[in-house]
Parts: sequence; structure tokens; C-alpha cells
Amino acid sequence: MRIYQSSLSYKSFELIQEYAPDIKVNLLRSFGLNDNETIRIINDFQDNINSIILDSGVWSKHNNPEKVTHTVHDYAKFLKEYGNLFDFYFSYDEDFDELERSDFCSKNGENQRILENEGIFPYPVPVIHLLEDDIVDYYCESKDRYPIVAIGSNAINKFNFRPSVEKLYKSGVNVHAFKIGSAEALRGLHAWSSDCSSHAQWTKAGRCVFYDSINQKDADICFRPFNKRGEKQDDFYRKHPLYEDFVWFLDEVVGIDLDKIIKNSNYRTFSNSIYFWWLEMFISSENAFITPRFEESNDNGTSEYLKTIFG
Repeated sequence: MRIYQSSLSYKSFELIQEYAPDIKVNLLRSFGLNDNETIRIINDFQDNINSIILDSGVWSKHNNPEKVTHTVHDYAKFLKEYGNLFDFYFSYDEDFDELERSDFCSKNGENQRILENEGIFPYPVPVIHLLEDDIVDYYCESKDRYPIVAIGSNAINKFNFRPSVEKLYKSGVNVHAFKIGSAEALRGLHAWSSDCSSHAQWTKAGRCVFYDSINQKDADICFRPFNKRGEKQDDFYRKHPLYEDFVWFLDEVVGIDLDKIIKNSNYRTFSNSIYFWWLEMFISSENAFITPRFEESNDNGTSEYLKTIFG
């Protein structure tokens, strides 16, 4: 499967180019959030991008409507000019709770039709927010028109999330799951791809992420001795029980020394990005038995390190 890293910055790509020039990451960028940087990244780092996709930016609009004011028509204009730069792009699903919905249409469905009627092709990937049987069945039956569908982050905790992903997969539809990036959540999931911003979120919290092979899950290590309340951090790197494992990960996989991580948050983001690149390979290997039609990546000696890193 693919884990698309959300909004990975230009600076992060500079570090990837310098320290890990042979790897190719999967990248998600959002419309309306520094579009100029998006174009610069595409132009300057083609050798380090495996696939790039575009989100409509409606989540940012939902959270900050006074600042983010673009419309579906603005999105259509951007796709007409730059859509060919992306492997695929999502629909303008601005109604996360599907409140503007009747028996015949919804706000998100209307936006999908607007984009298609504007001549946007390939068609934008529809985003499902309600996992009702009739909706899931519709996309199962529409695989020729919509070979990829996405499931919104508000639906990933629903009881029928995993069964719905599996049903779509068995009908021949590739599923993208929004905002999932943990080993625990991705293992055994019939998804073709997902995205997450965890590389940046861990950095923001002063942390790096790596894999705890004993407990079979992601682990984090802190580089701030005190939290916001002035209390000592129990998982501060100097006394972290997996400290030696993390240093090994830095040396053997990331290719930088601990001192850079301690002094500069940009290197933490870089380390976290490399982790999610490796996690993608691990999940691809783990899930190969349930998703045999999805190609398992084997980039740059991945198989050589998988068992060593992930146990």
C-alpha cells in the first residue's frame, strides 16, 4: 500500500535529497495551502517523489472559514491548469457530516457533478462520509467510473469501516483512507492507500516516531525534557527504554546522527518522514496476503531491512 505524507515541506525534501537521495516518498498536498510551494516541490524533487496526490483543502476551510475562502469553482480552475501534475485528486467534499443531503442528492454529490461538468478528467476521487449500505453498494457498482474512492476521516472509527473497505476492495475498487498512519490501524486493512500528517505532528510535539518491535506498534521518543506544565517527560530520550533501538534506526535507516535530531526540529521531521516511508513497505508486506492485487513495493533493499527493523 501507499502512505501519502501530508504537506511534506520543501525543506524536508531538501533533507531527503541530501541524506536519502535514492528514496521516493508518496506525497499529499492540499489545494489553497501554499500552492506555489506545491508546484516548486513537483518541479525540483521529481527524483524523490513516487506519487503525488491533491486534497481539495476543504478540511482547512471547515476549520478556518474566515481565512480559507476558496470554492468548488476555484478548485475546478486549479485542476484545469495543474491537475495533470497529480496522480489523482479528491472531490470537493465540504459537507463532512452530509447535512445537506436529500433522497436525490447531497452537497458533496453536487460538487462532484460540478467538477465533472467542468470537464475535469480523470474524474475527481469521490470521498465517502457515510458508510450506509446503499452508498457503499453504489460505488461497488460504479468501479468503472470511479476506480478509486476515499473514505473520510470522520468515518474511520465507525463499526463498519473495515468491512466497508473490504467490500469495496472485493468489488474491485481501490480505497484511500484519510488520516490513518499507525501500524496498528493499517495492519489488516484492505486499503490501497492512506495519508497522514503524523511526521509533522510528532515534530510539533517535540518527538520522533519509530517502531517498537516487541509490542508491535509505533513508539515515540521525546526531545523536550519538560512538558507545557513544567513537568519532567517520562519518555525523554536520555532515559527512554528504547533509546538504543532509536539510535540504531537513526544510524542504519535515516542516516543521520542523534545530535542533529536534538538540535534541529527539521531533522526530526526528516526522520519521521523516513519512518513512514519504511512503515509503508512494512504494511505492504504484512497485508500482501489479504490484498494480493496491490503491488508490494521493493524499493532500494527494502526487503533486506524489513525484518531487522520491524521484527
